[in-house]
Amino acid sequence: MYLALFIQALFTLFIAGGLFFYANGLKNRSLAVYAVLFCLEICYFIYGTTNISLAVPEIYGFFYHSAGVLYGPLLWFHFKTTVQPKTKLTTKDLLHLIPLVIINLMLIDYTLSSFERKYELSHDVNFFMERIMPANYFRAAHQLVYAVFLIFFVKKNKEKLNTNVLFYLSGIALIFIIANIVISLFTLFANSWLDFKWYYIFSNLFIFIIVFVLYRDPQFFKTFKAKYQSSSLSVQEMKTIRQQLEKLFSKEKSYLQNNLSVDQLAEKLQTKSQYISRTFSEHIKENFNDYVNKHRIVFAKQLLKDEKFKHYKIEVIAEEAGFNNKVTFYKAFSKFTNTTPSKFRKENNV
Repeated sequence: MYLALFIQALFTLFIAGGLFFYANGLKNRSLAVYAVLFCLEICYFIYGTTNISLAVPEIYGFFYHSAGVLYGPLLWFHFKTTVQPKTKLTTKDLLHLIPLVIINLMLIDYTLSSFERKYELSHDVNFFMERIMPANYFRAAHQLVYAVFLIFFVKKNKEKLNTNVLFYLSGIALIFIIANIVISLFTLFANSWLDFKWYYIFSNLFIFIIVFVLYRDPQFFKTFKAKYQSSSLSVQEMKTIRQQLEKLFSKEKSYLQNNLSVDQLAEKLQTKSQYISRTFSEHIKENFNDYVNKHRIVFAKQLLKDEKFKHYKIEVIAEEAGFNNKVTFYKAFSKFTNTTPSKFRKENNV
């Protein structure tokens, strides 16, 4: 088991080096630092659960808690610079390091003790439960908060991303949140630190996703900036795109296409998908799904009031209006009309 974990650590370190030198920028280097920390934590796990700690006592009691409160900020910077390539570190970003200071202050007397004293305290049940376990809980809670935050960040920005990038960020966010649920459960219920081996084995799926992405598209990280860093887009240009969208929806009723995407709209309007995404977020002030569904609901209301469609089931009306299923249709209809399709039909005597 230790051999497998050590190989994983070396593999992770290899990937970290590749990411660091593959392309410049905070996006790649934040991910590279994450990988290095995780590699070192695997090595520290092997060190702490074997007799190596007795042979090399100088680093006993260091690293584990500090590393845990750096993973979330590093991933946050990676995600943010993936979606917004021009992002740079500012003084405000130092606030992400406050938990690092807190967790070290929690155990400062333990950390600065001699190896013999730390070894003694680590095997003292009362000290372990009253001092070390609160730090473990702090680390686990901190990582969970960032994991949830990353999920919401991806959801908020999904319209700006193409399928590959959305898959990549969603995959990392999902694995990160599952891994942190796992480590939280182990923190609460594990019999010993040795049980955490499953956490490290599972968490390396994160690295394998990166390898898979690079295997499928070797230029993936290098081309992020070129693909997603929009050149300046004036207000007038966004107004023009909005007018083109309204014209397209009015004449061609493109919103009735149930698999309509930003990329398809960009192709129809002969512009870039990121320009359309920016127009939605900065000018229309509405996300793509809401914009499309609002038009679909207007069309569905017309069908529900039409005598010719009075024998049509609600599911059929939903399909006619461009929705993939009844559930999505009901949610959108309720959102924009504050009623249900059935009630609306009944109120309009159809």
